[in-house]
Formats: sequence, C-alpha cells, structure tokens
Amino acid sequence: MLQPRIVGNEHYETAQQVKQTLQRYKELQDIIAILGLDELSEEDRLTVARARKIERFLSQPFFVAEVFTGPPGKCVGLAETIRGFQLILSKELDGLPEQAIYLVVKEIILSTNSGQIGVLPNHAPIATSVDIGTLRIRLNDQWLTMALMGGFARIGNNEITILVNDAEKNSGIDPQEAQQTLEIAEAALRKAEGKRQTIEANLALRWARTRV
Repeated sequence: MLQPRIVGNEHYETAQQVKQTLQRYKELQDIIAILGLDELSEEDRLTVARARKIERFLSQPFFVAEVFTGPPGKCVGLAETIRGFQLILSKELDGLPEQAIYLVVKEIILSTNSGQIGVLPNHAPIATSVDIGTLRIRLNDQWLTMALMGGFARIGNNEITILVNDAEKNSGIDPQEAQQTLEIAEAALRKAEGKRQTIEANLALRWARTRV
C-alpha cells in the first residue's frame, strides 16, 4: 500500500526517510552500548537524536491505549502527521530535547503587549498580540525558553498558535554575539535621528536585550 501512486510522493518519501533513520539507529545501538554515544560521528549522533524523537512522536496517545495509559486518545490528521515527521527529520527541531516531542505542555508563559500571561491546560479562548520578549514552556519539571520578536497568539481547545516575526531558542544563542549585538543596538539608538529611526532603533534594542 505504501506506494507513491497510492499515498502520494510526499507521504511516501517522508515514510522512507523515517524508516531509514530508524534502521540506522538500530545499526548504531551496538556501537553505543560498547563505546558510548560520544564516540559516534556528529552525523550519527544527529541521526540518533532524530530517531529518538521519531520514537517519541510515534508514542502519541492512541484511543486503543486509553485504558492502559490514562490520557485520552488524539486524532491527528495525515497532513499534520507528515509535517511533524518532516520537522523532526529536518534541522527545525534539533535544538529541542526528545522529551518535547511526547511530553504534555504543563504551562506556557507568554509576553504580550499588556504584560506576561500564564497559559495552563483548559485556558479560556483568547487572541492576543505578542510583545518582544521571552516564551517559556514547562514540560513537567523542565523549562524551554525562546526569544520572540513580537507577533500574534491564539489560544483555544487546549492548543496555542503563535505567529511571530522572529524566534530563537535560548540554547541556540551565542552569548558573545548577543552581547555584541546589544552594544551595537545601544549605539544605534544614541545616533538615531528622527521619529522613525528612533522607533526602529528602540525595537532593535528591545530584541537585543531579549536575546542576552
């Protein structure tokens, strides 16, 4: 059944990449057991990390497992499922721990134009503008932090959609580069002339401070 003419090229190619990644991970397990993960090449370590994320992604709540696991089953559309695997296989999610793929988000702290708001499960539906600031996501006892460059957020049905102008994971920010960018932004604000330049310089400075 898994043929391009039946499921389409995108579905088929994504499935093949997933199978290849899991197969390579299986081949590496003996090496990992004997020598350890650190002895693998950078490419193989990346393959292992992605394979583990795929395994977690394949552990989504199933309806047939409700009686054993507790969490209710979820129905995820085919297009969304394919997109999820594509994100894991690409570099998009390489900076996230594998726990982020299967753990339920416990809390989100979001910077809005009216201040920070905390979002818990079953939060009332709202739509809000997102300010320049940090986004914090709690997965059990672990927090993930990102710098956001302002945008828009919509919350409802235990889902949150955030659209922003720019975003960076804190773990991916070079502290030295961020400090240099901050100093450049401060100098640019001092030299700004006119209302427009001042506004743009202020925005750049706020973004630079968020990244530090």
